[in-house]
Amino acid sequence: MMRVLVDSDVVISAFLSYEVQSADSQKLMDALDAGEFIGVTTPVLMANIQYVLGRKWGEKKRGEWMPDRAKVVRAMQRILPMFSEMIPVTMADFHASMASKFEDLEDGLQHFAAIRARGIDAIVSSNGKDYRHTAIKHYTPADFLNDCL
Repeated sequence: MMRVLVDSDVVISAFLSYEVQSADSQKLMDALDAGEFIGVTTPVLMANIQYVLGRKWGEKKRGEWMPDRAKVVRAMQRILPMFSEMIPVTMADFHASMASKFEDLEDGLQHFAAIRARGIDAIVSSNGKDYRHTAIKHYTPADFLNDCL
């Protein structure tokens, strides 16, 4: 079974359902939930998802943005069990990303963590152009659904 690093943009798109790629992202997350491939993540990706959902779900109170904590917690409690593995991110991954050709340093960080983890078959991201320097096969959600499932 394929071990796949799923970028945070895919998860966020599936949960917020208002972006162009949301339908394919939702189908991909449904396939992950059904066990059609092994989902791999990192602490950085999960923190990013939690942060973005908190920025989207909330309201301004006393002049300060307050996330709907309960809603974010429920979403994270749904998301985390879908992923079978959380690979660590190391200092070396940060340095490798900074020394690489990745324009988006966070994407480079995910790439180098996946390389170091060994055995990651693919990276799925809505921003395929961000992974043009990767040594791991990368797909958009639509391409992964069509080519791999």
